Amino acid sequence: MTQMSIETRLAAVDRAADKYFPTERDDQFLLRLNRLLARDRDGNPIASPRKDRGTGEAQGLFVIEAAGGGNTSLVKNGLKEHPLLQSNGEGHMPWIMLDAAPSPATTKALGLDILYKTGYRDVSNRETEQGIWKLLKHRLVLLNTVFVCIDEGHDLLGAASPFEIRNMQKRLKNLMQGEGAVSVILIGIGELQHLAAYDDQINRRYQKLAFDDISPVRDARLLKGILHTMCAEVAIDAPKEPDLIERLVHASRRRFGWFIKNTLRALEIAALAGASRLEKVHFAEDWAIQEDAEVGKNVFLSREWSKIDLSEKPLPPRSKKGC
Repeated sequence: MTQMSIETRLAAVDRAADKYFPTERDDQFLLRLNRLLARDRDGNPIASPRKDRGTGEAQGLFVIEAAGGGNTSLVKNGLKEHPLLQSNGEGHMPWIMLDAAPSPATTKALGLDILYKTGYRDVSNRETEQGIWKLLKHRLVLLNTVFVCIDEGHDLLGAASPFEIRNMQKRLKNLMQGEGAVSVILIGIGELQHLAAYDDQINRRYQKLAFDDISPVRDARLLKGILHTMCAEVAIDAPKEPDLIERLVHASRRRFGWFIKNTLRALEIAALAGASRLEKVHFAEDWAIQEDAEVGKNVFLSREWSKIDLSEKPLPPRSKKGC
């Protein structure tokens, strides 16, 4: 490996953090994305939402994965790289993405957030909810928008009263109807799947794309390849420990996004140490920092690492004042 200064290696770690690692999951998303697009007479997709021949409504998509799985990056990359969704300049916005649902998740706040994303700022907070959504619909027509994507979509439909949920459904449904109809993509955790199963209207209007957890056996070749690529970016030799991938997958709660982040942090520690090879000890040091765990519960140090329970624990109840 070419020798680099610590500063150069740290800069390389930062560049590696910006790198996107495509997998077969991207192909699955592209397939679903194309199914949401209208087709010309020859069957080729075009930059317009596909509408139901009976109702005239566009269809939406739930992209579902546990927290830390990386589905947000996957969706954003898929939209950004799709050849039919490239902006041809100012006044053309084929897709819009909210990084999070508004809090509190009211229909007025959501309408304002999407409106701001279109580049429109000349709207008062005193504007009525109906006025905001009417203006938003007009903006989407002007911008030839095809997709509106909302991250943490489970917060829109799962944390409100039944009345607010129904109201939110109506507003999202309205976006998928009539002139300027768009396809709505909601990114979220398993709660989205439960909502779809519970509510027939939601189930009918949205396709579902759920991703499995990563496996150290099934995905061994992919994960090892990513690990070697990231090490090469930083000019550090890849690790040789035979059980590292298994430990890393377990430490990452079997989530693809966390696998990437854990590797990046370990690479940063190796770079700061001037190490020539990424090793288990670098992951162990990062684990101690992130998890604040004793040695016996450090996934990268313990002999019985596979028995360490990493499931989320509920927060302890608050003690009453004065107790």
